[in-house]
Amino acid sequence: MSEREDGSMKLFKDIDLNLENRQKFFEKVGIDKNKVIAAEIVHGIKVEVVDKSSTKVISGADGIITKDKDVFLSITVADCIPVFMYESEAKIIAIAHCGWRGIVDGIIENMIVKILGTGGSVENMKVALGPGINECHFEIKDDVLDKFENYAEFIIKRDDKIFIDLKGIIRLQLKDCKISTENIEDNNKCTMESDRYFSYRRDKPVVTQAMVAIIGIKN
Repeated sequence: MSEREDGSMKLFKDIDLNLENRQKFFEKVGIDKNKVIAAEIVHGIKVEVVDKSSTKVISGADGIITKDKDVFLSITVADCIPVFMYESEAKIIAIAHCGWRGIVDGIIENMIVKILGTGGSVENMKVALGPGINECHFEIKDDVLDKFENYAEFIIKRDDKIFIDLKGIIRLQLKDCKISTENIEDNNKCTMESDRYFSYRRDKPVVTQAMVAIIGIKN
């Protein structure tokens, strides 16, 4: 068996394992898998409002929003940052997959605009940043440095290397959208630093597992 074929066999095995682990997690927290709606994840800025009748995977989206109870919104991450949003008055929930491209291109602003358009207000917004790659490990090269030209304060140069504070950029964007800093929580955990989390950068070139992030309101 060739190395390539062996890698493919491992990939198929891990896909099955991922599905099994996902189902075990849903069962543990009391969530019906048929009530879960997932974003496809394309490292973009598309945000969709969904309801109980929506398809189970929202094509082309990295952010999803709903006002329906007993609907659970889901994304997968393995260094990218899961951002959870809850509008407490209108009972709107949302979740976004925030990779660096989506962050600099405006997925956070798109999420807020969509929530406001769904009847929410920034005054009642609660936001939580889940585990993701921190500035200690998110290294970039010169070829994409210009993408962060509007966020110079979050560029760290150390030992002839360039690092970016992605969570810092997200917090700034939320502040610019008038979200109170008191309503923003940050997990502060770095996925690459701890083997408690799956990490694309740490485990590449063969990365076959990711974490699921989920938000919902039970009836």
